[in-house]
Amino acid sequence: MAITPNTTFTAGNVLTAAQMNRLPWGIMGYASVTANQSGITTAVDVTGLTVTFTANSTRYYKTTVYTFSAQQNTAAGYGEIRITDGSNVQKQSGVIYQLAGVQALMCISVVETGLSGSTIRKARALTTAGTLLLAASATSPMFIVVEDIGQA
Repeated sequence: MAITPNTTFTAGNVLTAAQMNRLPWGIMGYASVTANQSGITTAVDVTGLTVTFTANSTRYYKTTVYTFSAQQNTAAGYGEIRITDGSNVQKQSGVIYQLAGVQALMCISVVETGLSGSTIRKARALTTAGTLLLAASATSPMFIVVEDIGQA
């Protein structure tokens, strides 16, 4: 990935369109949920954590999924959180190795470029044994956010 960094701005210089285009464009999509999702066994979409945005192939996008509490109900298995596209093609994943009943914070991110047009990113979860609980509340929501972080 080639990065196109900006230049140093000094007093008296003229700000150009090329310099402005190198700056991040900010949040492209955001979704959050405040309700638990329990009983997760096989790979399923995390309810409410899907975003659609219009991508430009000359930009970098960072997708982040966060949950403050993922809890595996058996030590025989492990939970996994994934970032996927609309066809469930995995872009990134994080695995939760923990004792049964212990809560773990999960935060995963992926940086991509070359995306174009209407683009979907979503959170998915699964466990290899037993069930997985993803906890959320009004003060600690689960979320997915897609950010434009600059020109490619």
